[in-house]
Amino acid sequence: MKAAVKTIDAQQKEALIVMIAIRFIEEHGLLRQEDLLDAKNSLQALFLRTSGQAALLAKLIEVLRATRDIQQTFAGIFNVLGGINKGVAAVDGKVTLLRESLDHLRITAEEHRDFIGPFLSFSQQFQNRLATFARGVGAYVALKENEARLVRIYRIAREARNQLRDRLKGDLGRKPRGETETRIKEEVVSSFDYGESREKLQHAIAEARTREQEVLAELEEIRKMCQMAMNPAMRDKPSLGTRPRYRDVPNAVPRDAKPPTNAQPEYEDIFTRLADGLHKHPALERLKEPVIELFKLYQHSYGIFALDWNRLQQGIELMMKSTAAYFEAKEEDKDIRAKREKLRRIEALIPFLERGSKMLGEKEYNTYAIYTRRLSDVISEGKTPWVSIAEDLLRAKVLAEAEMSTRL
Repeated sequence: MKAAVKTIDAQQKEALIVMIAIRFIEEHGLLRQEDLLDAKNSLQALFLRTSGQAALLAKLIEVLRATRDIQQTFAGIFNVLGGINKGVAAVDGKVTLLRESLDHLRITAEEHRDFIGPFLSFSQQFQNRLATFARGVGAYVALKENEARLVRIYRIAREARNQLRDRLKGDLGRKPRGETETRIKEEVVSSFDYGESREKLQHAIAEARTREQEVLAELEEIRKMCQMAMNPAMRDKPSLGTRPRYRDVPNAVPRDAKPPTNAQPEYEDIFTRLADGLHKHPALERLKEPVIELFKLYQHSYGIFALDWNRLQQGIELMMKSTAAYFEAKEEDKDIRAKREKLRRIEALIPFLERGSKMLGEKEYNTYAIYTRRLSDVISEGKTPWVSIAEDLLRAKVLAEAEMSTRL
């Protein structure tokens, strides 16, 4: 007698894909323990057919996306801080090399007066600005992290006070025993004060805001110096009495910025100095190329730092929304390379699960044997976003099939 062909419905298809994902996630530690436990419990409910419509796969994709966003946030902030420090080091290295080369050249007093001296002074000032900016950004991130922690503490304290008030307004509130008891209850609620956490939060917000203004002011000074290191015809020409303009940083003018009081340049017009020096002293021609390259590096540094500031703000915004997950991501995987590998796996797993969700309605694969073969083909497809994890997915599939095929 031939055995009956085992059919498979959309709910069973979903369960198999989720089992594969859970095996893969567990092996590589891609989710927090509570998220992983929740997924396992939801899978169990799916097997028991207590979950109604098959929506577990969509929920798992949503959790993975949230985890990916948090991992990207931490990695993004880490990369911005590292990138700024590398940019400062690059400028320092180039200036140092040029200084050393000048030590081996015969330079007249006139050449030094007309260009070399002002150029070295300008470059040293620019280096100092960059270093101050880098330190300020690092301090700003630390202050915003502290603010995020205190926001969480404040919300917990406020919620605890509200819950206490609600309890005292419950059964006891419905059975008043006189003015004395009413007064005692009011004193209990008022004594449970979350004012300390509120004051700490307000102080942290003010500190972070002050540091932000300092960093933005420093970035503006860097921009002004870069203006002096470019052809005058290419410079910004702000109207007198207007606030400084940030070309690459939207809404970045400090809240307490004051308009300039005069039209005098605040920094040496070093580009014009170079042009005039080359005209007066032909011997300076040997320095023209390395100096111009350094001016280009100054412009590049400002542009990249401005973009980095925008990226940093986006990361901090998400950090403030998902504080607990952010700090958990920061505490685990101290090695940033391990964190990047985890992020890579999550980014590969999400499109596979999205592809799997589309397979749930493919009615032509309606038997267990046909469906599992089709699933193997999908995992093994070339040039897919999940090709880098395909072998791990196939191994997870073997384990999931073994578990699913032996269920009674």
